[in-house]
Amino acid sequence: MTAAARTQHILRALEAHSQSEAAERRPFPLSRGNTMLPVVTIPLSVPILNGKSFRIAPALVDHPSGDMVAADPESPEAQRVITNLVRSSHKFAEDLKRSLKEEGQDEPGVITRSGVLINANTRCVLMRDLVEEGELRTDAIRVAVLPTDVGPTELYDLEAVLQKQRDHKDQYDLVSELMMLRTLHEEGAMTELQIAKRQRLSQKDVLLRFNVLGLMERARHLVDPPMAIKAFGGRKTQLQNWKELEERVRKIDDREGPEAGDDHIREWLHLHLLGMGSVHNLRAATPGWVDNHLVDALTRGGGMGTKIATVTTTAKSTAEPTSVGAADGLDLLDFGRTTTDKSTSSAVRSLLDLTVAATQAGPAGVVEFPDGTKHNSLDVIKVLKDTASEGLKESHIRLDAGERLEAPGKLLEKARSVLAEANKAIYEVIDHQEFAPNVAACASLLDELSSQLDEARESLEQFGVEEQ
Repeated sequence: MTAAARTQHILRALEAHSQSEAAERRPFPLSRGNTMLPVVTIPLSVPILNGKSFRIAPALVDHPSGDMVAADPESPEAQRVITNLVRSSHKFAEDLKRSLKEEGQDEPGVITRSGVLINANTRCVLMRDLVEEGELRTDAIRVAVLPTDVGPTELYDLEAVLQKQRDHKDQYDLVSELMMLRTLHEEGAMTELQIAKRQRLSQKDVLLRFNVLGLMERARHLVDPPMAIKAFGGRKTQLQNWKELEERVRKIDDREGPEAGDDHIREWLHLHLLGMGSVHNLRAATPGWVDNHLVDALTRGGGMGTKIATVTTTAKSTAEPTSVGAADGLDLLDFGRTTTDKSTSSAVRSLLDLTVAATQAGPAGVVEFPDGTKHNSLDVIKVLKDTASEGLKESHIRLDAGERLEAPGKLLEKARSVLAEANKAIYEVIDHQEFAPNVAACASLLDELSSQLDEARESLEQFGVEEQ
């Protein structure tokens, strides 16, 4: 259907609407104020799906046909791409389709005079599907028609407001929301304060979301080829994860430079790709946690773990670490990177490359290590997850010990308490024959503890501390 034909369909429907006193009208929250709009019924073939819908924006960023859709969103080919993205992006599409089949369309969509749907794109697609399947008796859709003087800013703003009022709730994911706010600002020419008022946020929250989207763009380009930005979607509750990461990276950038900031993002991407990027884990994944805790956990992770540790450590640069200036007192609170160590960045990058390869290989995939050996991707991922959990536990223990200068004493005090409880536990079972199979393992652990105690004493000797 041509653009002129679509416009004529809508004009004829509006003319018929004006001649009926009982014709339906609904209030809609335009930025100029609540406005009563005429609701008309038009054929399903008339509307053009919205190529700038916030819901599909993240998917279009990395879609092979994204440029084509942006250049001519109303072309048949672009509409087919948009149709597929709309259909796949709604989490509750099947529930909505069932409702449309059994109950029909409840709420009207919103359409421009030229026939572009502002919302109800999913309903339009699913209703067209139902018509093709012979499951819908009426080949028509109800839409509220916008005034002729509505410009791009009001259109963007209206979709942003309407998305909070959807039936069959499927709120935009985090990336869609962030891209929506950026579009309101850059293309809709709305100020941060205007966006905040319309979206019921504080101006500070709007600026934070702009910063988080910028961090996402930075993070996805640390992987080669770049990650799809929609990979950072998910529930809006994940905003807290990104907020804490953004605050931490900003401090590292200011203190050590963007290269160090990139390294910490990579440390978090390792967890994100493994599905372990929760707030709880992120707080333990302090700068340098890969080098300080994860590599050690890998060396204890069996044959494959040791091999992965070797891959990461042999990739390290031989450059000597450069001490951070003594004037920076913050390093006492930063357990991860006490020096600007270029070797750490190489290890982190090598581990991230391996994690990307394993997660992209798929369940039946194979990952080839630098030594030429090949391993099942699921086995690699399991080792990476298990060792990440162990590394995070160690990082949590270190964080709980407080500032760096106090940490040795606090950790030794905790070790003494735990060892005392271990002694009690041994005395409780020492006369039980059933404990016999466990004796060798406990003795081996005691040997390891003795070795660690000797190492600690040797380290303290440089301060002139002698055994009492």
